Amino acid sequence: MNLSQEDVQTILFDKDGTLIDLPSVWLPWIEDVDRYLSDSISNYPYQAEGIKYLVGVNKQDGGIDPKGPLAIGSVEESISVIAFLLYQKGLSWDSALLYARDSVDYANERQNNSASLRLVDGVEELLNHLSIKGYNLGVLTADDTDKANEQLNRLNISKYFNFVIGSDLVDRSKPFPDLAYAARDRYGVKLENSVMIGDTNADIQLGKSAGVKFTIGIVSYTGSEVTHLHEADLLIHNYSELLSSSEEAK
Repeated sequence: MNLSQEDVQTILFDKDGTLIDLPSVWLPWIEDVDRYLSDSISNYPYQAEGIKYLVGVNKQDGGIDPKGPLAIGSVEESISVIAFLLYQKGLSWDSALLYARDSVDYANERQNNSASLRLVDGVEELLNHLSIKGYNLGVLTADDTDKANEQLNRLNISKYFNFVIGSDLVDRSKPFPDLAYAARDRYGVKLENSVMIGDTNADIQLGKSAGVKFTIGIVSYTGSEVTHLHEADLLIHNYSELLSSSEEAK
């Protein structure tokens, strides 16, 4: 796809699974949530296996389900899911919420200092190319804005982006279009001249609902599995595919 032929001005990226390798972000995170709950709750009801298999980790291969809450959900949604799992096992809702929020706060702090974070293969080369060509680049993430900025800084790619918008800045996270509308309203992004790139169908639905020109799904951590990106206009398995087709852009 030649971006210049598509009259593209802005390229909107999801963060986890699109810029940052998703398992490197969320597998350690959910294990830290489990560790906190196990240490904090006497007779923790999920002591045997933890909750990771209940929120989107595949029991067979340890991979992350791209259609599950761990891959798609916002931080607040994750708190609600964890609280509900605790409530199901007999904790009162108020206690479940407190434990869930404290466990997420603990995991977030650990994540911010994690050495396991790594970029999706080829993404920095693509970002450098697009930046040189003059594209307006932004991040729309279900994560919190400050945490997203910190992670992008740690991985030395924040310099490529003109803005980062997290779910804490909008009323509704993905798959609703609010994040894209915030880019339009805050930064003057013309959505009709924008491309949305993401690793889940929630990213693709966000883009289509917001009226972007084109959507690209990247299969970055699920092998040949593509059923979860059935609404994308274009599917890629690595960024070299997009880079090679964009060499003549602008």
